[in-house]
Amino acid sequence: MDDIESIDEERISNDLQIRRTGTASLDDDDDDVLPPLPPPPLPKLASAWDYFFPLENEMVGLKDGYEKIMGMLIGGGHKEREIISIVGKGGAGKTTLAEKAYEDPLVLSEFDIRAWIRVSEEFSRSEALLSLLRCISSWNTEIPQGDDTDDLLGLQIRKRLLGQRYLIVIDDLGSTQVWDDIHRYFPDNLNRSRILITTRIQQVAEYASSSEAFIYHIRFLDPVESWDLFVRKMFNRGVCPQELEPIGRKIVEICGGLPLAIVLIAGLLERHGMKPEQWKDFAQNINSTLMGMDSHSVSGVLALSYNNLPTYLQTCLLYLAIFPEDSDIDVKKLMKLWVAEGFVEPEMGKSLEEVAMDYLYDLVARNLVLVVKQSFDGKVKSCTLHDLLRSFCFRKAQEENMLVVSNEYRDDLVGTEEQSSKLGGCWMSCQSRRWPFTPSSLNYNWGKIRSLLYFGKDLYLRKCSFIFPCLKLLRVLDLSLIKYRNGMPNEIENLIHLRYLALTTTGSLYNFQLFKLQSLQTLILFSWMGECHLQVCNDILDLPWLRHVHLDKGSSLDLPSSVQENLQTLFWLKIASWDSKPRDFTRVPNLKELGIYIEGEVSSDAFDGLAQLYRLEKLKFELGRVDHFCLSISFPPNLKKLTLCKTYLPWEEMDIIGKLPNLEVLKLKDFAFCGPIWKPSVETFHRLKFLLVAHSDLEHWDVDVDYLFPVLEYLALRYCWYLKELPSGFEDNTNLRLIELIDCCSSLVDSAKIIQQNLSDYGYDNLLVRHFLTKDELQKDESSKEERKYAI
Repeated sequence: MDDIESIDEERISNDLQIRRTGTASLDDDDDDVLPPLPPPPLPKLASAWDYFFPLENEMVGLKDGYEKIMGMLIGGGHKEREIISIVGKGGAGKTTLAEKAYEDPLVLSEFDIRAWIRVSEEFSRSEALLSLLRCISSWNTEIPQGDDTDDLLGLQIRKRLLGQRYLIVIDDLGSTQVWDDIHRYFPDNLNRSRILITTRIQQVAEYASSSEAFIYHIRFLDPVESWDLFVRKMFNRGVCPQELEPIGRKIVEICGGLPLAIVLIAGLLERHGMKPEQWKDFAQNINSTLMGMDSHSVSGVLALSYNNLPTYLQTCLLYLAIFPEDSDIDVKKLMKLWVAEGFVEPEMGKSLEEVAMDYLYDLVARNLVLVVKQSFDGKVKSCTLHDLLRSFCFRKAQEENMLVVSNEYRDDLVGTEEQSSKLGGCWMSCQSRRWPFTPSSLNYNWGKIRSLLYFGKDLYLRKCSFIFPCLKLLRVLDLSLIKYRNGMPNEIENLIHLRYLALTTTGSLYNFQLFKLQSLQTLILFSWMGECHLQVCNDILDLPWLRHVHLDKGSSLDLPSSVQENLQTLFWLKIASWDSKPRDFTRVPNLKELGIYIEGEVSSDAFDGLAQLYRLEKLKFELGRVDHFCLSISFPPNLKKLTLCKTYLPWEEMDIIGKLPNLEVLKLKDFAFCGPIWKPSVETFHRLKFLLVAHSDLEHWDVDVDYLFPVLEYLALRYCWYLKELPSGFEDNTNLRLIELIDCCSSLVDSAKIIQQNLSDYGYDNLLVRHFLTKDELQKDESSKEERKYAI
């Protein structure tokens, strides 16, 4: 996110699916991801719509199991709460099967509440309960704090579920203890609520399930199904050339009916060529590699997939093991890290970040990296690893002396001097809730460390045993999840090789000699105390190699004193009433993303220089203490994404935005526009594909689609409590693919369904309507009325 979001903001963007994240995300644009789904285990990256409306190839061999699971979920006369288990080997398709059932339209209509959590070997009860609570609660639910947090979280979950028909999916349950920790908070409402578990362990399934009848053993694919899956993954048209089929069937047979192995083999073979002799060479190679291994084991295929990668992709893949298990990895952050680590080779006509993204797409296409979230236009927002592949990468990185880990279960830093001298690692991943550097860790060979990333939670430090003098060659330092107090350790300013620095602290950084870090490419500095903004040096942007800067919204800084061609990202640039002179944006000619925070009244020409940013594609405005805001009429000519937050503009000024020639994404947040009526008066929004309106007092909206929103695909309305119906003109928009309504009144949902039905009657069945936390018109709470009164 462009700033580290508060827990309330994070909850808004994760209404259905909250998975454990191992990073503080740098992107708050989760609004334009496709509606949250459990991570598809067998991704095929094509378009975003292929991802969201998956092809039937992911159901190969699962049809019988799908029907049984659906029968257990919505069939039969069991009023009691039932616990259903899907049990099977890793890579057999348990999560895929659960995902299909979870997203089935019948399930959507039958259950009042749905939630999905994934638990890992490094399970934390509080994290699982917090994830569940976020899934099933509205955005303004208070999160309990204190020593008895777990019980308070559990009681809130139980209270929210009481009287509701709910479906909860617990993916990858690994022990009976985990089940004992959480299941007591799931009430039996005698209304056919269901809990669906996936696990590899038969004993866990037997322990948790209602009875043997509610356990489904997922089977391996038979030869016909295995070949079908392979062909669908290998060939776009689903047809294998006749000359390749005999040897292809022999290759698939080696996989033993394990879907993950088949998909990985397809990813390998796709790059081996399409001639029979090339496939025969491949078959001989894989036969010799996997000889003697269990036919239902995927470990040999994983090793083969890894060994066939070019060296630079091997390194990039192993690096993902630095993130905690089951992490959703923020792609923008990952790209910055790969660049800072030096993994990315320059290519003519592309930025380093674009090359890094090509690396990621290559790994996805090989079926080694899973896509978790994509934006509406198909860009990957977050990714993860299948747990089997993550375990392989973890072991391999340790074997290669590349990775050092400190968490609740292992600590590579502890040992005798002789033991520690044999260890080494370029990358250190600290995942403990405690500060890992203790006297017992002083024997460690720190000189080899090039990267240190901290993924723990809730660690507050005033003073601590930093070991930075031993880390003179450090390139990456990410302490963004540590809440440091009063500035930062002075030793950091001597780490002159740093390329990536992320810190969360409080107070003033004026005395910190940041300019000594001449190699810095990415700088991330935030305050963790709300309105207590950091005070930073105004000349930060003069660092010569800076590419990405993320600062507090309230932190003041100047544009560079000379032209900085490397700078691509700047969040946030504060413009205040006492310094609202026009900015000379020609000093940052290659800026692609910019966030502007406005405090106080600013002159009408303060933003005229934006028109000079020819490469800028993404722009955000947010207001602080401002009574009146003048919308700029000088926008960057190639702007594609615009976000306005708390700008309180009249709807009449929307026509200015509508004329932007290349605008594809528009997000209006927290009363960006105010007033009861929006009636566009001119022909506008020719290229707009995504529209979000969140927190608005809008009551009436008139749209003539003949000239307005002609290519709109995604419409999201959130917390628009007073809007009772959608414009009927949307019935003529055959491009519309998704309407998402969150915390809106029931009549608005009804009008969306009418539009959906009318389009369907004309043969257009592509529109999906999703709604969560629907409110009766008489149930608007008093706080929303106060917000409306204030906004007007």
